[in-house]
Amino acid sequence: MLTDKGLKSGSNKPERVSAYSCGLNRRAFLRQTGAGAMLLGLLGAKPGVVVAADKVEAETVSSEEDFSFHAQAVIEAVQMQLFPDDGDGPSARDLNAFRYLTWALEDPDNKADGDKVFILQGVGWLEELAKSTQGSSFIKLGASEQDAVLKQISKSSAGENWLSLLLYYLLESLTLDPVYGGNTDGIGWQWLEHQPGFPRPVEGKTYLDFSSVNLNEK
Repeated sequence: MLTDKGLKSGSNKPERVSAYSCGLNRRAFLRQTGAGAMLLGLLGAKPGVVVAADKVEAETVSSEEDFSFHAQAVIEAVQMQLFPDDGDGPSARDLNAFRYLTWALEDPDNKADGDKVFILQGVGWLEELAKSTQGSSFIKLGASEQDAVLKQISKSSAGENWLSLLLYYLLESLTLDPVYGGNTDGIGWQWLEHQPGFPRPVEGKTYLDFSSVNLNEK
Protein backbone atom coordinates (compact mmCIF):
# COMPACT_ATOMS: atom_id res chain seq x y z
CA MET A 1 0.00 0.00 0.00
CA LEU A 2 1.25 3.48 -0.85
CA THR A 3 1.05 6.42 1.47
CA ASP A 4 1.16 10.08 0.56
CA LYS A 5 4.30 11.78 1.81
CA GLY A 6 5.80 15.21 1.31
CA LEU A 7 9.01 15.96 -0.49
CA LYS A 8 12.36 15.13 1.03
CA SER A 9 13.45 17.79 3.48
CA GLY A 10 15.45 20.50 1.76
CA SER A 11 14.54 19.30 -1.74
CA ASN A 12 13.62 21.82 -4.40
CA LYS A 13 12.47 19.19 -6.88
CA PRO A 14 8.92 19.39 -8.25
CA GLU A 15 6.60 16.89 -6.63
CA ARG A 16 5.86 15.08 -9.87
CA VAL A 17 6.04 14.96 -13.65
CA SER A 18 2.42 14.17 -14.32
CA ALA A 19 2.44 12.79 -17.87
CA TYR A 20 0.85 9.49 -16.84
CA SER A 21 -1.91 10.78 -14.59
CA CYS A 22 -2.99 13.56 -16.95
CA GLY A 23 -4.23 10.94 -19.42
CA LEU A 24 -1.73 11.57 -22.22
CA ASN A 25 -0.16 8.58 -23.82
CA ARG A 26 3.55 8.95 -24.49
CA ARG A 27 3.09 9.82 -28.18
CA ALA A 28 0.73 12.69 -27.38
CA PHE A 29 2.98 13.78 -24.54
CA LEU A 30 6.01 14.05 -26.80
CA ARG A 31 4.11 15.68 -29.64
CA GLN A 32 2.56 18.32 -27.39
CA THR A 33 5.77 19.17 -25.55
CA GLY A 34 8.11 18.95 -28.52
CA ALA A 35 11.61 17.50 -28.38
CA GLY A 36 13.26 20.80 -27.51
CA ALA A 37 10.92 21.55 -24.63
CA MET A 38 11.26 17.99 -23.40
CA LEU A 39 15.05 18.20 -23.34
CA LEU A 40 14.94 21.47 -21.42
CA GLY A 41 12.36 20.07 -19.04
CA LEU A 42 14.57 17.12 -18.20
CA LEU A 43 17.16 19.47 -16.75
CA GLY A 44 14.92 20.66 -13.94
CA ALA A 45 11.84 18.43 -13.77
CA LYS A 46 13.11 15.38 -11.93
CA PRO A 47 10.36 14.19 -9.58
CA GLY A 48 10.96 14.24 -5.87
CA VAL A 49 11.55 10.90 -4.18
CA VAL A 50 8.89 9.87 -1.70
CA VAL A 51 10.33 7.27 0.65
CA ALA A 52 7.89 5.49 2.90
CA ALA A 53 10.13 5.25 5.93
CA ASP A 54 7.50 3.41 7.92
CA LYS A 55 7.39 0.50 5.45
CA VAL A 56 9.30 -2.74 5.87
CA GLU A 57 10.80 -2.32 2.42
CA ALA A 58 12.50 0.90 3.50
CA GLU A 59 14.40 -1.03 6.17
CA THR A 60 15.52 -3.82 3.86
CA VAL A 61 16.29 -2.05 0.57
CA SER A 62 19.77 -0.58 0.11
CA SER A 63 21.13 1.73 -2.57
CA GLU A 64 23.87 -0.87 -3.08
CA GLU A 65 21.37 -3.67 -3.72
CA ASP A 66 21.27 -5.01 -7.26
CA PHE A 67 18.03 -5.51 -9.15
CA SER A 68 16.81 -9.08 -8.90
CA PHE A 69 15.61 -10.80 -12.06
CA HIS A 70 12.05 -10.35 -10.83
CA ALA A 71 12.47 -6.64 -10.04
CA GLN A 72 14.03 -6.12 -13.47
CA ALA A 73 11.11 -7.88 -15.14
CA VAL A 74 8.59 -5.73 -13.27
CA ILE A 75 10.37 -2.48 -14.14
CA GLU A 76 10.77 -3.48 -17.78
CA ALA A 77 7.04 -4.28 -17.93
CA VAL A 78 6.21 -0.85 -16.49
CA GLN A 79 8.59 0.82 -18.95
CA MET A 80 6.83 -0.96 -21.82
CA GLN A 81 3.51 0.38 -20.56
CA LEU A 82 4.94 3.90 -20.49
CA PHE A 83 6.72 3.52 -23.85
CA PRO A 84 5.00 0.67 -25.71
CA ASP A 85 5.79 -1.02 -28.98
CA ASP A 86 2.91 0.58 -30.86
CA GLY A 87 4.46 0.92 -34.31
CA ASP A 88 5.25 4.62 -33.97
CA GLY A 89 8.86 5.04 -32.94
CA PRO A 90 11.02 3.06 -30.50
CA SER A 91 9.69 1.22 -27.48
CA ALA A 92 11.34 1.13 -24.07
CA ARG A 93 12.87 -2.21 -25.03
CA ASP A 94 14.23 -0.77 -28.29
CA LEU A 95 15.80 2.06 -26.29
CA ASN A 96 17.44 -0.37 -23.87
CA ALA A 97 15.77 1.74 -21.20
CA PHE A 98 16.42 -0.62 -18.30
CA ARG A 99 20.14 -0.77 -19.03
CA TYR A 100 20.27 3.02 -19.07
CA LEU A 101 18.31 3.15 -15.80
CA THR A 102 20.82 0.92 -14.01
CA TRP A 103 23.66 3.09 -15.32
CA ALA A 104 22.00 6.35 -14.29
CA LEU A 105 21.19 5.10 -10.80
CA GLU A 106 24.91 4.73 -10.12
CA ASP A 107 25.32 8.49 -10.45
CA PRO A 108 26.40 9.76 -7.00
CA ASP A 109 23.77 12.52 -7.06
CA ASN A 110 21.00 10.06 -7.92
CA LYS A 111 22.22 7.75 -5.18
CA ALA A 112 22.15 10.62 -2.71
CA ASP A 113 18.58 11.40 -3.79
CA GLY A 114 17.56 7.85 -2.93
CA ASP A 115 16.28 7.08 -6.43
CA LYS A 116 17.32 3.42 -6.48
CA VAL A 117 15.85 2.69 -3.05
CA PHE A 118 12.61 4.40 -4.05
CA ILE A 119 12.35 2.51 -7.35
CA LEU A 120 12.97 -0.82 -5.63
CA GLN A 121 10.36 0.04 -2.98
CA GLY A 122 7.91 0.82 -5.76
CA VAL A 123 8.36 -2.63 -7.25
CA GLY A 124 7.19 -4.11 -3.96
CA TRP A 125 4.25 -1.72 -3.75
CA LEU A 126 3.22 -2.47 -7.34
CA GLU A 127 3.39 -6.22 -6.81
CA GLU A 128 1.34 -5.92 -3.63
CA LEU A 129 -1.33 -3.93 -5.45
CA ALA A 130 -1.35 -6.22 -8.49
CA LYS A 131 -1.81 -9.34 -6.35
CA SER A 132 -4.51 -7.77 -4.16
CA THR A 133 -6.55 -6.35 -7.05
CA GLN A 134 -5.77 -8.67 -9.96
CA GLY A 135 -4.75 -11.85 -8.16
CA SER A 136 -1.35 -12.21 -9.78
CA SER A 137 2.10 -10.69 -10.20
CA PHE A 138 2.23 -7.59 -12.39
CA ILE A 139 4.40 -9.36 -14.97
CA LYS A 140 1.80 -12.11 -15.41
CA LEU A 141 -1.03 -9.69 -16.18
CA GLY A 142 -2.26 -8.73 -19.62
CA ALA A 143 -1.69 -5.24 -20.98
CA SER A 144 -5.14 -3.97 -19.97
CA GLU A 145 -4.79 -5.29 -16.42
CA GLN A 146 -1.31 -3.78 -16.11
CA ASP A 147 -2.67 -0.44 -17.29
CA ALA A 148 -5.45 -0.62 -14.70
CA VAL A 149 -2.95 -1.29 -11.91
CA LEU A 150 -0.73 1.59 -13.00
CA LYS A 151 -3.70 3.97 -13.14
CA GLN A 152 -4.67 2.90 -9.63
CA ILE A 153 -1.17 3.28 -8.23
CA SER A 154 -0.85 6.74 -9.80
CA LYS A 155 -3.72 8.03 -7.66
CA SER A 156 -1.42 8.52 -4.66
CA SER A 157 1.43 11.03 -4.55
CA ALA A 158 3.97 8.30 -3.89
CA GLY A 159 2.68 6.13 -6.73
CA GLU A 160 2.55 9.02 -9.19
CA ASN A 161 6.06 10.09 -8.22
CA TRP A 162 7.30 6.53 -8.71
CA LEU A 163 5.87 6.35 -12.22
CA SER A 164 7.10 9.85 -12.98
CA LEU A 165 10.63 8.99 -11.89
CA LEU A 166 10.65 5.95 -14.17
CA LEU A 167 9.32 8.12 -17.00
CA TYR A 168 11.99 10.73 -16.30
CA TYR A 169 14.77 8.19 -16.71
CA LEU A 170 13.02 6.64 -19.71
CA LEU A 171 12.98 10.00 -21.48
CA GLU A 172 16.68 10.37 -20.71
CA SER A 173 17.29 7.00 -22.35
CA LEU A 174 15.44 8.35 -25.39
CA THR A 175 17.46 11.53 -25.71
CA LEU A 176 20.96 11.01 -24.28
CA ASP A 177 24.00 9.65 -26.10
CA PRO A 178 24.09 5.86 -26.63
CA VAL A 179 27.40 5.75 -24.75
CA TYR A 180 25.33 5.88 -21.55
CA GLY A 181 23.57 2.61 -22.37
CA GLY A 182 20.23 3.76 -23.80
CA ASN A 183 19.12 5.23 -27.14
CA THR A 184 20.53 2.21 -28.98
CA ASP A 185 22.23 3.25 -32.24
CA GLY A 186 20.68 6.70 -31.81
CA ILE A 187 17.19 5.30 -32.45
CA GLY A 188 15.60 7.92 -30.21
CA TRP A 189 17.37 10.75 -32.04
CA GLN A 190 16.22 9.36 -35.37
CA TRP A 191 12.62 9.27 -34.23
CA LEU A 192 12.80 12.81 -32.81
CA GLU A 193 14.78 14.00 -35.85
CA HIS A 194 17.37 15.36 -33.45
CA GLN A 195 20.94 16.19 -34.42
CA PRO A 196 23.28 15.52 -31.47
CA GLY A 197 25.94 18.05 -30.58
CA PHE A 198 29.67 17.59 -31.00
CA PRO A 199 31.99 16.44 -29.64
CA ARG A 200 30.11 13.43 -28.39
CA PRO A 201 31.13 11.68 -25.13
CA VAL A 202 33.69 8.88 -25.37
CA GLU A 203 33.19 5.50 -23.74
CA GLY A 204 35.23 5.22 -20.56
CA LYS A 205 35.53 9.00 -20.27
CA THR A 206 32.01 10.03 -19.31
CA TYR A 207 31.27 12.17 -16.27
CA LEU A 208 30.24 9.08 -14.33
CA ASP A 209 33.59 7.43 -15.04
CA PHE A 210 35.35 10.44 -13.60
CA SER A 211 32.93 10.55 -10.66
CA SER A 212 33.78 6.93 -9.86
CA VAL A 213 37.50 7.67 -9.99
CA ASN A 214 37.09 10.64 -7.65
CA LEU A 215 35.04 8.59 -5.19
CA ASN A 216 37.62 5.79 -5.18
CA GLU A 217 40.39 8.25 -4.45
CA LYS A 218 38.62 9.57 -1.34
